[in-house]
Amino acid sequence: MVKQVKIKTRKAEVGKIKKVYNRKKRKNFFKIGENEKQIIAMVGLGLLVIGSLALPNLPIAFKPFLEEHEESEIQKILKRLFEKKVINLGGEEITLTSKGKKLFQVIHLEGIKIRKPKHWDRVWKLVAYDIPDKKKKAREWFRQQLERLDFEMIQESLWVFPYECQEEIAVIAKDLEIADHVIYRYHILKTH
Repeated sequence: MVKQVKIKTRKAEVGKIKKVYNRKKRKNFFKIGENEKQIIAMVGLGLLVIGSLALPNLPIAFKPFLEEHEESEIQKILKRLFEKKVINLGGEEITLTSKGKKLFQVIHLEGIKIRKPKHWDRVWKLVAYDIPDKKKKAREWFRQQLERLDFEMIQESLWVFPYECQEEIAVIAKDLEIADHVIYRYHILKTH
């Protein structure tokens, strides 16, 4: 009977440790809404400055967003992003923090899409990579982007896609600073 009590106590202790660990893990985690993503993208592209909220000569790319949202709503979003340490507010300028720059990169990569024509040209596009361990995070991001874009894995670092995608792969590889480690080729499918 004593042994069972000890086991239950250990399980309870492990459960408490897991809860504390999960709380610590989630401490730096926060959600970013679509409006916040749009503002991060605009700041990252240099389209948004505080003075532009009151000026009639707004950048054209920002006008549709402003027409859909009231100024007070935009100010609340900016305040939330500042509190989350995603942006810096200083004078007339809004800049991204290092956390904001990482989020901007993620938002930019998620926005990349590959056009899929109606008819396949029967040419397989191959993407291969050999990314060193010191860039493991970039390698994982690259692999996730290939999966998101519907590439099929042939081997661990060899992927295939039926449509033209050289520009998109080049942009992703450059953004992740792994362009020297990625190769793009095509292969014509022979028919009998």
